[in-house]
Amino acid sequence: MERAAARDTTPALLLELAQLRYSLNDLDRAEDLAQKVAAADPTLAGARNLLGDIYLGRAREGSDPEANITRAVEQYRAALQADPSDEESCRSLSELYYHVGRTKEAAEVLEAFSERNSLSPAMALLLGKAYLRGDRTADAEKVLKGLLARSPGNLEAADALASLYEYEKKYDAAIALYSGLMQPGPPTAYLRDRVGALHLQAGRYKDAIRELEAAQALDPSDGRGLLTLAQAYEAAGDTESALGAYDRLVKREQGNLEARFYKARLQQKEGDADAALQGFQAIIDLATGRGAVTDREAAVLALAYSQVGLIEMAARNFEAAASAFVRALDNSEDPGPELFLLLGRVDLERGKPEDAEKVAQEAQRRYPQDLDLTVLQGEVLIVRGDVPKAREFYHSLLKDRGGSPEAYARVSEALLRQKRFDDAEAILREGIRLHPADDALFFARGAALERLGKLPEAEHLLSRAIRLNPRNAAALNYLGYMLADRGLKLKDSIAYVERALALDPKNAAYLDSLGWAQFKMALYGPAEKNLRSAARYERSDPTIREHLGDLLMATGRAEEAMREWETALAHGHEEPVRIKEKIERARASLKVER
Repeated sequence: MERAAARDTTPALLLELAQLRYSLNDLDRAEDLAQKVAAADPTLAGARNLLGDIYLGRAREGSDPEANITRAVEQYRAALQADPSDEESCRSLSELYYHVGRTKEAAEVLEAFSERNSLSPAMALLLGKAYLRGDRTADAEKVLKGLLARSPGNLEAADALASLYEYEKKYDAAIALYSGLMQPGPPTAYLRDRVGALHLQAGRYKDAIRELEAAQALDPSDGRGLLTLAQAYEAAGDTESALGAYDRLVKREQGNLEARFYKARLQQKEGDADAALQGFQAIIDLATGRGAVTDREAAVLALAYSQVGLIEMAARNFEAAASAFVRALDNSEDPGPELFLLLGRVDLERGKPEDAEKVAQEAQRRYPQDLDLTVLQGEVLIVRGDVPKAREFYHSLLKDRGGSPEAYARVSEALLRQKRFDDAEAILREGIRLHPADDALFFARGAALERLGKLPEAEHLLSRAIRLNPRNAAALNYLGYMLADRGLKLKDSIAYVERALALDPKNAAYLDSLGWAQFKMALYGPAEKNLRSAARYERSDPTIREHLGDLLMATGRAEEAMREWETALAHGHEEPVRIKEKIERARASLKVER
């Protein structure tokens, strides 16, 4: 061909030689030939298209990507200008725009082309996807529905339209699309998986499980579907089946970090903190041991570090928690404000307000409007001992936030955390005056008054919070526990806590409150059952351990009681002297018995 081109330099022959060179990956010589053709015949779209392909190929290889993409765009545009009906030029230009995020321009190119020519199914699909990414949902729906009318079996078009319906929470419309694809022939595992996932999002767990189990029967090697099935079991409350499905997937795919994460998180939710910690640590070991990780794996790694931090924080291992949260931040591409907040609070707990201040400043730089991060700055001042400045800061914050109920609630929570009960009560008194129908503020003020020893007033305010919002589980539990702890109105206290548990059946604090009230009524059997359940869900909670120890001591099991009290001490009980006295009395009683 080169000998022929030496004798005949017509643009068509040179272009054919350039295309052959391109197919042999000889990009430099292909570019020279294509440039000659374009110079000789500017109306020849094929030469411009080939130049666009050459520059795009270089960009994909990492050679000056930005410049080469710009050159590719210029050439594809020139090709389309040379021949506005050339489908290849339109497709190449619009695809490039779409893949580099210039979706508006991709749509404009396709719209202009469609005014003179009908769009092929592939180009119509691209236009629909460009509309989707550009938030032109009505236009996207129209194009994609039209495409499906022309090509009813087009799975990619159905996926795109279903993703739109899914985003709009029109789950039944999305399911109908996939159900239509199942009618002509036997359904595939993929279609069953998608229908199952949509049922799961719609909260129809039995339907989700049915479809996902059918998908597994069609394709037992489908790991993604098995993961969704495990999540459906979990959502349906079938913990045993969920853990079994996660286990099968982990055994099949040892490096599946996502499956490991969901399994460990479920163990954590079920109260098995030790197994969860091991699971999260296994994720960290696998991810750090393999070197490069995908973006998705990096996100799972950051979440694993975060969960380790939460477990260590609950166990009052604040140094370990701080280290885990720092690692989570380091591995997060775009860490949210919650992660900074957790690290800042742990720094305060471990007595390092200067570190907490640095965290708060960095977080505020990223999220200047985040209320919780702003409140954290006031807590730093309190821990540093500058209470007057903290008061001034919080009053200024409340003014800046327009005295919103959220601002009053967050500030009072911070003051309660730092045991500034008088300050919290004063702030909440003002907040309730401004927001007399806010049950959360009544609850918080009741808690502050209880800590100040003003029990009748606290009971009145907590009752008011419950009247305002009968589903305020925290207020129900607080009032129930407050009465039980003082041996008052024990039947009423049990009733309050049972209402809280009806709203949140696995809440360890609520189970502890119920068990403690039952213990006060000498209902030792049910009390032990509930206290042990609470301890299973929150193994490191020192108050739960103390209560369980008290019950064991009262029922003649002094050695077991001492072990529970020692566990309470190990996990940072707020009143260690009182717990040590209980242990000494138990030890003395054992000596007398012997």
